[in-house]
Amino acid sequence: MTLRRLAPLLAATFLIGRPAAAQDMPTVLPQGFELNSILNQQRVEAAINSGRSSAPARPTAKPATTAYAPSPAVSQRVRRQFADWVGQQSGPEAGRRITGILSTGDPVKSWAGIVGGDGLRAGDVADALAGYWVLNWVMANGADNNRAQAQGALRQVRGLIADNPAYARLNPVQRQEMAETLMLNFLLQHAAYVDAMKRGDKDLQRRLGDAANARFKNEMGVNLRQLNLTPAGFIRRA
Repeated sequence: MTLRRLAPLLAATFLIGRPAAAQDMPTVLPQGFELNSILNQQRVEAAINSGRSSAPARPTAKPATTAYAPSPAVSQRVRRQFADWVGQQSGPEAGRRITGILSTGDPVKSWAGIVGGDGLRAGDVADALAGYWVLNWVMANGADNNRAQAQGALRQVRGLIADNPAYARLNPVQRQEMAETLMLNFLLQHAAYVDAMKRGDKDLQRRLGDAANARFKNEMGVNLRQLNLTPAGFIRRA
């Protein structure tokens, strides 16, 4: 992941009102979505503990696709809802500014420019979720990742969600909503972390890392600081 590259789309938005707004930020998802439901915590634990890139095999229906055909109307709604949330968390000025930025820029393209080197692509929920998980692991551990590790995480995530009944119930619009909202979460958190790195603000880096770990512990029951990221995906540290 290109940690030293600051995505211009959201680079300064979080600085308005609350300089460290992103450090307290839970994962923002469309109403009715929960990470621990979409991923299924028991299967996540099984995959992590086994060190394999998918959960143990079991009889299942045909896996649901993780790809979607993006709709501009859905993208606009996702960006508006995300800007509203930022305004609630960081103040009206931050909400107005992010509304302006998202109305003139392309956050999906900005996201793809950061994760493209890891082989992650737009138009797929698994790619968006893998990128988000990898970023939070990077922040929580003060580390970095390479392409092989990101691809391992992608295979792991795709295996975890594709045959999960909770995910299979999502229609194409909901898949796009989930993926693009995860991209916006990614961009805001990435911008905050890279800015702290560029300014040499070790305290803020630590707080952002603590927040990343807290997010995944609270939302998925996963301690990112107890995981290694490998070409096989996330595995439990010995």
